[in-house]
Order: sequence, then C-alpha cells, then structure tokens
Amino acid sequence: MRWRWQQIFYLAITMMAFLGCTTNEARILNLAPEASSRETLEQLPPGTLLEDLNLGGLQLQKAQEEIRSWSKDKLEENLYLVYNETEILLTPSELGIALDFERTWEEVQKNLGQRSTSILAFDYLKANQTLQERLSDFTRSAVDATYKIENDQFKITPAISGETVDIDAFLDELTNASLASLPKRILLPRVELPAAMTTEALEALAFNGVIGEYTTQYNLNDKNRSANLLEAAKKMDKTVLKPGDTFSFNDTIGPRTAETGFKDAYIVINNEYVKGIGGGICQVSSTLYNAALLANLTIVERHPHAVVVAYIPLGQDATVNYPNLDLKLRNDTQSYLYLRTKVEAGKLTIKIYGKKTGAKVRFEKQIEKELNYHTVRRIDPDLLPGAVVQQQNGSKGFIMKTWKVVTDKEGKETKQLLSRDTYAPTHRILKIGAD
Repeated sequence: MRWRWQQIFYLAITMMAFLGCTTNEARILNLAPEASSRETLEQLPPGTLLEDLNLGGLQLQKAQEEIRSWSKDKLEENLYLVYNETEILLTPSELGIALDFERTWEEVQKNLGQRSTSILAFDYLKANQTLQERLSDFTRSAVDATYKIENDQFKITPAISGETVDIDAFLDELTNASLASLPKRILLPRVELPAAMTTEALEALAFNGVIGEYTTQYNLNDKNRSANLLEAAKKMDKTVLKPGDTFSFNDTIGPRTAETGFKDAYIVINNEYVKGIGGGICQVSSTLYNAALLANLTIVERHPHAVVVAYIPLGQDATVNYPNLDLKLRNDTQSYLYLRTKVEAGKLTIKIYGKKTGAKVRFEKQIEKELNYHTVRRIDPDLLPGAVVQQQNGSKGFIMKTWKVVTDKEGKETKQLLSRDTYAPTHRILKIGAD
C-alpha cells in the first residue's frame, strides 16, 4: 500500500502547488504517508513472499489461508530417514513437525514486500514415539554384565552396549530448519545405550581371593554331633553376599528339628552338658565368627557360650540358639563375599572370599578373673550304696577381654575391643549311690 500512498502524496503536492497552498497548509491536510499503518492493510504489497509462496496482492485472510494450505502440503511430503544404512519413509507431520503459524505470520508482517522464512514447531513426544516404533527392529537393547562362580573363581560375562537413535540430537539439527529448507534425506544420529551393570562396575565388585579362613577340629566318633555339624555347614556353603547384605546364621540354617535333618547331641543348658537336638551347630557358628573376624568384617550380632568350649579359644566363640540367639555378619566391603565350608577328617574349615586389601588381623586377650568350680553331689538310686560315678568334669570359668588388632597394608595398626565375656565354671558333678 506504501506505493499507493506515495502516488497520492505526490498528486497532493502537485495540486497544492497548482492551487497555491503553502507548506504549512500541506501539513494541515495531514496527507503524509505515515498516516497508513499495517493494521489497516487490506492486502499484502507486491514482493511479499513466504519462502517459495507468493503472497503479494493477497488480502490478509486469503494470505493466511494460502499459508496454511501451503504448509499442509509441505508437511505431507516424504522424508527419508537413514539409520544403520536403512531408509525409513516418513512425513514431517508424522514426526511431530508442524508450522508455528503465529510466529510465521509475524515474520510475514515484519517483512512486507520481502521474503520471509517459515518457523517450525516440534512435538518431541510424538517424534520419540514414532521413531521408537519405526526403529524397533533396528535398535539394540543393552545387555548387562553377568557373573558366575566356577571352581571358587569369579567369572564375568562382559556387558554389551545397546544403540538407538538420538532423538534430541536429531530434532536439534532441525531447530533452525524451515519448511523449504527441511532436508529430504536425513541421517539419524545414533547414541550408545550403556548397560545398567557394566563390565567395569562388575569387575569392581568381584572377589579375588580368600580374605578370612579358620579351622576347628571335632570328634568323628560322636556320630550325631558330626552329622549336625556337617548338615549346618552344607546349608551355609556357597552363600553369596552383595555389598550391604547381612548374613543371619539362623535364617540360613533354619530351625533345628529332626524334620530339617538334625539329630540329638550334647548341648549346654544351665551350665551343664545334656542331650539336645542340634548339638554341634555352635561349632559351625564359632568357626564362621573367627573367619569373619580375620576377614575384618562387621559383626552385627554375636553371643558367647555360657561356659568354656573346648574347640575354640576363649573369647572367640559364638553360640546360637534358634530363633533368639543369632550370629549376624554384614558385608560392608565394596565387593561380593562368598562363603565356602569344608568338612573332612575331623576338621571343619570355613573360607570367606572377597576383595583382598592387604590387611592382617590378630587377637589380644586379657583374663580379668578366674572363677573356680564347685563339686555337686547327686543321689542316684540306680547306683549301689556308696558307689561314686563322675558324671561331668569340673572346669574353671573366666571373665575375658578380647581385642582385634588390624594392620593395614601401610603397616598402621588399629585396636578394637571385641568383647568382654563371662564364662561360668562347669561344676564337677558326682553321682552317688544311696545308703
């Protein structure tokens, strides 16, 4: 419209000159070109283009209709997306690409009589869903690293990374594109999908040797006690603890009943050795306790015996009684722990595998007090008058302190009080025949 106003302006000047009007009188007529505004335009001036769409001379509403129709056609043209040398045919609209009409129309109004560029809008969610569906046969999911234990060795099957299209990078490439400049053939950028459990992460968790080992001896001639010891050791064998796991002896071994495979053997009740089901199991828990101490593991729960036991040094035993007295260990290391038990030739050995640190553990002890035993005489009507039979040997009791001393690979020592245990004396018991 500007050109029309210019013609009118020159015509008015000519007329005023002809009529003898002054310059001031011309100002009064207010016929300057600035009197027009874009808001009053009824049609677009010649030379107004939206990329390859000529809008010059069109009324505003008609121009808008032309833009919408033109963009619709453009958005239905074929695009060839290339991924892993495979071509996928899609239209821009299927990819969630649309014309941002409001911003594009603003550009047209800013550039009257000139060429404007269209502005695109992107639906990221639709693009992602469409590409995931169309590329499902071409993308590859990641495979986690796994492990198995063979011959007490930690063996890893490496992870395999996955691959998929990088949706964000793809759409970022098109951020500055317009409908006219939108490529007809687009290489889809690929991105690697790392496994949730990488090979490196699993290698960091792998154990690499024995970090704690302890052996105790038992009497093979005590068949029932030996059988209980063997059964408990079998139930615990090949246990794996992840970092942060807590091992419960009672939960692992379960109730001590005939139905669960245990037999009658001597146990300690009220400071006396009596027959009871599951006798011998405490030797397994005590052996494990010492292996755990030597591995420098965290002891969550441990209880001493009421009396001294012969198979383990004072202060290093751990009694259990289902379900109230337990031995619990927590894996506070940065690797898997693996328990192995071996029972043969009167020896029970427990090994704990983990990540070697070079640390060494030893024990220091102090007997605070010795407790003397007493002789208890009990009448036994089954004995002849005056006969005396010793039912149980007497043994002293003790109050004992035990420390764990850890020397790290640099030679630095730390000393920790493990326990202050009281062991009652085992009284000497004599059976005497009635007079």
